[in-house]
Amino acid sequence: MAKRKRNRDWIQDYFFLFIPSPLPDELLSSWLTRMAFEHKRTLPLFFSLFIRHDGSSTTRTDLDFLFDEKLFKTLSQKSELSIKEIYQMSLRTEEGQLFTCNDSLYPPLQIRKLTDKRNHNGLMYCPKCLKEDKIPYFRKKWRYDFYNACPKHGILLTDRCWRCYSKIELSKIKHQKELCICYNCEKDLRENITIAISSNYSYGLKAVKWFEKGLSRGYFLINKQKIKSVFVFDSFTYFRFLLKRKDIPILDGFPLLEEYKEICKKLKRYNSKKALSIKKEFILTSMVYFLFQNYPKNLKLFSINNNLTHREFTHGFKNLSFWYKELINEIIPMENKLGREISEEEVKNAIKYLESNGEVVNQKNVAAVVGCHFTIHKGYVKIYHSLHDRHVKIKDD
Repeated sequence: MAKRKRNRDWIQDYFFLFIPSPLPDELLSSWLTRMAFEHKRTLPLFFSLFIRHDGSSTTRTDLDFLFDEKLFKTLSQKSELSIKEIYQMSLRTEEGQLFTCNDSLYPPLQIRKLTDKRNHNGLMYCPKCLKEDKIPYFRKKWRYDFYNACPKHGILLTDRCWRCYSKIELSKIKHQKELCICYNCEKDLRENITIAISSNYSYGLKAVKWFEKGLSRGYFLINKQKIKSVFVFDSFTYFRFLLKRKDIPILDGFPLLEEYKEICKKLKRYNSKKALSIKKEFILTSMVYFLFQNYPKNLKLFSINNNLTHREFTHGFKNLSFWYKELINEIIPMENKLGREISEEEVKNAIKYLESNGEVVNQKNVAAVVGCHFTIHKGYVKIYHSLHDRHVKIKDD
């Protein structure tokens, strides 16, 4: 048994031979892959030879979100970098700024998954940034959910090789030269097709810059108040959910609404067009940015025009921040689920409208015309039953 243990521990005696310096905002997986190439190894093999035996299984996980203190300690000892320098390359450094601290193995909604069949399927990147790099590498910000475009170059990020359509997987690169080569067809990703953002989409770039600035300084200025960035990004995920749930949300004043409608139509016909889904996510980020502007006017109109109740803004979301609860309570009070009062005259006119069109007059149909929920809105329910009871009484008389 003792001999077997010594055999399994042999890799602990091997230190890294070549140690590349971490680059600004570099992902841990990017740095490790560059180091593997320096050792003329693929990432899984390098992991097994120099770090620990389970190289293949470990590199199949999300290394950039993995929180493994033992691994960080080993990397620090063998590279002579401090644990702080190693940790700085992990997405975990954004805990408390971009997302709430958690012990989950999987990234929260504020971090883009490496494999997500619904939206993106691979590590996203800007081809022009890679082209400008003296040493090509992948950035942490390319994993942020709000970061769909590169403000510097005015182009959308992409998530694949546009020759063979393979997703980007650093652990599969075999040529051991640079990270910017497709593992499947070996095309240079720096030469990939880029989609320039036209002037009419500039509002979207403004949104990306706003979220990026708020994250970098740790707070946003909303209604002349400093709001912690983590509260805003938590709200970001809730608002995106509500916007996506509506087929075409009513968003008066939003400059990219027609473009969004057109993209949604195309996606129904061409589901395989990945560039369209990236553009859709880009506009969704712009929509959330729009809701935070002219506070609270835009957000309040969104809730009213789309018949959103207080419950829809809060139900199913875990660990709601106090700021978010106060925000929703102020705009859509609990006692008035739709954020507006419904008058008796509105209900009467709705009943007349249904009668004039020969439609059935009942609580649900009248509510649909008024624009509220037929059971949740207490004010409406009270008015409807009052009118109904009076109508029945007159009939009896």
